[in-house]
Amino acid sequence: MHICNIGKENMKSRTESLIGQASSDDIRIALNYKDAAIILFKSDAYQDGITLPALFLIRQFLELGLKYNIRKLNSVSLCDELVSNLTKEHDLNKLHKAFISHYKSTKAVKNISGLKEQGYLDALKMLTEKISLLDGKSQGFRYSRNTNSHKMIALEETFILANVFKLVEDSGNFLASIDDLFCL
Repeated sequence: MHICNIGKENMKSRTESLIGQASSDDIRIALNYKDAAIILFKSDAYQDGITLPALFLIRQFLELGLKYNIRKLNSVSLCDELVSNLTKEHDLNKLHKAFISHYKSTKAVKNISGLKEQGYLDALKMLTEKISLLDGKSQGFRYSRNTNSHKMIALEETFILANVFKLVEDSGNFLASIDDLFCL
């Protein structure tokens, strides 16, 4: 059994949380998932025990961040890709593809050029690909077996958690800035 040892100086922050504020919109929830994953990664907890929960948090960050921005960009993009089924969609690759369509369309509609966002777009794509390999449809980090009783992640599968955190930071900064970038 693993028990967290929380010092008295940290207990005050654990007694009352403003979850209404923390859940005011999907991008805030997404960024909270990202921050929780970073806290978990930086902890001294056993690596094998924290990797799936950290990856789950990163996956949730990606899904909510992409959905939030698709909804926001849709008001300008003149693009309807995935909008009608957005709430039911959990496939990260489809969400990323729709986000890119809305993003590019919004840039065109607003006649914006000269942005130096390619590094952020690349980080977002690489992060989506890394997470999608193991959990593209929101099942692999939550369950050991699928509905056919097949193992979701192979027993010999390994993952280097450190490799995703630069991508997480760049992706988080980018997804959090779309509102400001396009004055939405």
